[in-house]
Amino acid sequence: MNSRRFTFETALYLLAFILALLVRLYNLGAAPLSDSEAAWALQALQIAWPGDAETIPSFGPQPAYIILTGISFALLGASDAVARLWPALVGALLPWLPFFFRRELGQPAALILAFGLALDPGLAASSRLVGGPGMALSFSLLALGVWQAGNAILAGVLLGLALLSGPTALPGLLSLGLTWVIFKLGRKPAQSDPPAPAHKNALGLVLTTAGITILLLGTLALRYPQALSGWAATLTSYLAGWADPSGVPAWRLLLAMLVYTPAPLIFAGLGIVRWLYRPEKPVGAGRALFLQSIVWALLSLVLILVYPGRQVADSAWILTALWVLAAQELVHYLPEAKISPISLIQGALLLLMGALFWATLLSTSDIQAVGEFSWNIVRLGMLLGILLLGVVTTILVYLGWSASISRDGLMLGAACLLVIYCASSLWGATQLRPNSPAELWSPTPTTVQERLFVSTLQTLSKQQTSLPNTLEIACLVDAPSMRWALRDFDRAHFVSGLPSDEMPAVVLTRQEQTAPTLTAAYRGQDFIWWAYPGWTGALPPQLVEWLTFRIAPLQEQQIILWARSDLFPGGEDE
Repeated sequence: MNSRRFTFETALYLLAFILALLVRLYNLGAAPLSDSEAAWALQALQIAWPGDAETIPSFGPQPAYIILTGISFALLGASDAVARLWPALVGALLPWLPFFFRRELGQPAALILAFGLALDPGLAASSRLVGGPGMALSFSLLALGVWQAGNAILAGVLLGLALLSGPTALPGLLSLGLTWVIFKLGRKPAQSDPPAPAHKNALGLVLTTAGITILLLGTLALRYPQALSGWAATLTSYLAGWADPSGVPAWRLLLAMLVYTPAPLIFAGLGIVRWLYRPEKPVGAGRALFLQSIVWALLSLVLILVYPGRQVADSAWILTALWVLAAQELVHYLPEAKISPISLIQGALLLLMGALFWATLLSTSDIQAVGEFSWNIVRLGMLLGILLLGVVTTILVYLGWSASISRDGLMLGAACLLVIYCASSLWGATQLRPNSPAELWSPTPTTVQERLFVSTLQTLSKQQTSLPNTLEIACLVDAPSMRWALRDFDRAHFVSGLPSDEMPAVVLTRQEQTAPTLTAAYRGQDFIWWAYPGWTGALPPQLVEWLTFRIAPLQEQQIILWARSDLFPGGEDE
């Protein structure tokens, strides 16, 4: 291989990796931890603060996250950003996956896949979640890639880390395993198949290394042997999801993928149609990988959609498989020669029409019905007219010049529109509205005013003791997100009821727990603590408003911070 070409190719993979890091790490702690995220972060605190009796005493089925994050807490401090650090870092490794399959995919398709995995809104959002599929997804697929490269020891380490990443690894590993079994039993090895690793006993070496990784990392070099009991509950936790539905409709996963990242669905579908029309294409190792990707995508789709405990973030497995198919299809639309100026003009016109389409959608979302006249008909007519204008433009270029020029212009315009749309979805899901129920990717309920709440407590503590975290707090709200918010308050205690003979400086209750004794001796301030989706279907009822501004009905639950009256100036005299 030419060293210059190799260096440039590697630089492109490195660029994709850097972009993946940026979109996953930027403003990582902007949103407070939800209940499900805080439950995992609290378990990691027992590694950093082993003597803290307020943390959860048992290990859950994600020892990899708990131990790695616990060490990070000890070194960097316990914060929302550090709690999400390892899922984000490991999720950012995913663009290296096509590097190991670049021979089967071909260099263009592998590079397209690397950037698709780096900048996909769904994959980026799921990698910024504690307890999401980010770590399990990256470790599992990178183990497969390293196995493909012939490094059985590193593959075993990565497989062990994947198994230590909790129940979210099981549907992915199961779909990969079933795909391998189907193709192993369904046909004989051929010369076009990818070569097996060079190790004579490679599989045994992988399993042995995975077992050692589970034993050493899963117990922090045997310091926490009880963590293995938590890991052993991985299967139990996954099976419990079959009996405890999450309430997330299956259609929500499909529509979330279509709305946030339409590119992999569109081009994966086109690739499957192309294969059905010409099943002999592609050929060689690329054909084997293409067929395996189809089976893997279908199995992932079925295993996740039929699972009652599903979350929208679990669709990261499906998205990855679809990107593998889409990258192989996108190669067919790359220009075969220098792009014609006519194609550039056509692409610019389609880009302009796309902007006009979106502007029309934005402007008409606020139009109200007047009398019996429905503006929805006008809105639909305008949008269909813009689409028709784009079709006519493409046909005219085809008739006036050539099919290749028309195709290049169409793909150029479509690619620009999809990239802009993807960037907008990515920015909204990770930066503008991180962990918002209106963005679909976060497990609910999400935490809302935690930062304002903690700031208020610190202000009251400084007024009483001149220190920010020494206030006496009696908390009647026992939730993981609340325990996480009060982790730095040494005198915070969680109680089931307020004793009549005690008057702590601050009492925290749910809104419905208000007692007459509190209203007489305390001053109260409410905070929105939890937010839930306020709709039951796959998407919000006002679809246009949600697509354009992410406006959706939400259900909110509040808590009340009761501060003793003598904490305020003049409070003792009232």
